[in-house]
Amino acid sequence: MQLPVELEIGKTYDIAFSRGRYEIDYANHVTCIKITKKKYRLERKDGTEFLIDNDGVLEAKEKEVK
Repeated sequence: MQLPVELEIGKTYDIAFSRGRYEIDYANHVTCIKITKKKYRLERKDGTEFLIDNDGVLEAKEKEVK
């Protein structure tokens, strides 16, 4: 069993997350803009937003914003 990874609002990350049972997706330079009980709302550099489950984050590396 894997421990959940927690993201913080306003920080930028490179993340790996699960989309369903067998699919793993990656997103680079995404910023966490909202946290709910079950989901994270993330924003890409181009301004598009997407939701992922809190327990779906497999790996997150914090990035320095330049």
